[in-house]
Amino acid sequence: MIGPAQTTMGVTPVRRAPEVDLSQVDPETRRAAEGMEAMFLDYLMQTMRKTVPKSEMSLENGASEIYRGMLDSEAAQRAARAGGVGLAEQIVAYLHQGRYTGNRAVAEDNGTGGTP
Repeated sequence: MIGPAQTTMGVTPVRRAPEVDLSQVDPETRRAAEGMEAMFLDYLMQTMRKTVPKSEMSLENGASEIYRGMLDSEAAQRAARAGGVGLAEQIVAYLHQGRYTGNRAVAEDNGTGGTP
């Protein structure tokens, strides 16, 4: 008998997500997904910066902290636009399945009770 752990072994979330042709995706949806990934990466970088111990030899002050925060935000946005860690693609794949892209509203307007 095969258990649940054996059936999903070796299957990563990327392999479970359906393939989506990004040229067919609404550009606003793509930008929103990239924005969400950028926010995640920015938060990740902020959290990692907090783990670095401060010493009396460092030249940290308020201005350098603001600059580093802005630098981290820009790096996160550029990383998300360049492909990032794949979070944007998973968000687009999830939205493209028709759950939130407006297909449901169109089906309800046709008088079919929500079925396409």
